[in-house]
Amino acid sequence: MDGKYSFSLTLSELVEERLKNGEEIDGARLKQLKKRSEDGKLRMRALEWAMNRPHSVREFRDYMFRKKADEAMTAQLTDEFVQKGYLDDAAFARWLVEIRGRAGKSQRAIKTELFKKGIAREIVDEILEADGENEEERLGLLVAKKSRLSRYKNDPQKLAKYLVQQGFNWQTVKEVLSLDRIE
Repeated sequence: MDGKYSFSLTLSELVEERLKNGEEIDGARLKQLKKRSEDGKLRMRALEWAMNRPHSVREFRDYMFRKKADEAMTAQLTDEFVQKGYLDDAAFARWLVEIRGRAGKSQRAIKTELFKKGIAREIVDEILEADGENEEERLGLLVAKKSRLSRYKNDPQKLAKYLVQQGFNWQTVKEVLSLDRIE
């Protein structure tokens, strides 16, 4: 504005607003254009963030809150991104179950994390049931990995305590470690 940088618009925003070089702009129109510029930048940041990895709708709303977006913009982008498939709670849940399962997390820990991310109980139950991975297998892999560490090598009690803290069922831990009795 007047030879100085004031704000920026994308080429499509310029065309939509029908702006021309040397055009006179009043205060109200200037305010409207600056708002459009801010919204456009926020939309692009939100799109980049959403495309980075799968996200839940709640995570997206939390992101928009941190970016101080107004509720109307948040609702508009949420609806648009859900419709386009950029935000999908079920896809996010499947992705998280796979990632956490590979990391040796218990189903209880995964379920808790999904609830914290705003995934509905029905979706969580359906995804975990469809996961089909045997918790004992996951636990067996984790035991094999952790039992090589010096702190757990000669102390099955300590290993059992760690596994229970990670959300695995005590009975399952006992069976996998083949412990008759741990006090």
